[in-house]
Amino acid sequence: MIINKAYVDISAGQIHYRVVAGSGIPLVFLHRTPASSVTFEQMMIGMAGDRPIYALDTPGFGGSFDPAGSPSVTDYRDWLIEAIDGLNIEAFHLFGHHTGTHLATEIAAKLADRTRSLMLNGVAYLTADERKQFHEMVADSVPPDPDGRYLIETWQVIRGLFAEFDPELVHREFVGAMRAMQGRDQAFAAIWNQDYPAVMAKVICPMFVMSAEDDFFVPYMERVKEAHPETRIAVLGPAKVASPELGTDESVKVVREFLADVESA
Repeated sequence: MIINKAYVDISAGQIHYRVVAGSGIPLVFLHRTPASSVTFEQMMIGMAGDRPIYALDTPGFGGSFDPAGSPSVTDYRDWLIEAIDGLNIEAFHLFGHHTGTHLATEIAAKLADRTRSLMLNGVAYLTADERKQFHEMVADSVPPDPDGRYLIETWQVIRGLFAEFDPELVHREFVGAMRAMQGRDQAFAAIWNQDYPAVMAKVICPMFVMSAEDDFFVPYMERVKEAHPETRIAVLGPAKVASPELGTDESVKVVREFLADVESA
């Protein structure tokens, strides 16, 4: 099984993506900050042959272009929609992880006639005051300094995202953070300014909200269930922010089951 990598041109630059071939309704993955579409490689391998699967690098991350200024969450949404259109994807399923949940929900709300389902892992279903608190808690990227102290400080931040030290995973996340020093701050600023509950209220397709049991945002899943009682909810095994990598088998299982239910309805 081969995961191919390529670029699709949009008006603002190029979007880098990973893809595995298949037949049926495509599945589109959107990643967390500060990583890239590489976070989904294990899931793509596990689901190979099920359907066409695309994992896009958000602008400012991975191999995608670097946006200027202070892009809004709707800017990211529209860039990713351009990429989806450029790949000639008509109807699709969406899976967002952490930052990707915000962007995937925006896409599902805007492209209601094309989005067949919305799967979200790690949903920041927050009030305005809580968004402000999280914004204050999440430090800005550390700029380069002559002595390279920013490398150690960034490493310590990234290391703290994982319950146990997995050398390959932490290294890959660290490399993502180094590449996305500007993109990380831009993306976080955009999502803390988003009224996420209001956007989710516009989604009409079937939804599945999941979270690792030790994820930052697992306490907020009940709010989603109260506001959207028709939504499927699942608490996954411990992985903190890395369910696609550390909980690959379980993630693949629940996604396959949900997609089968949606497509058979």
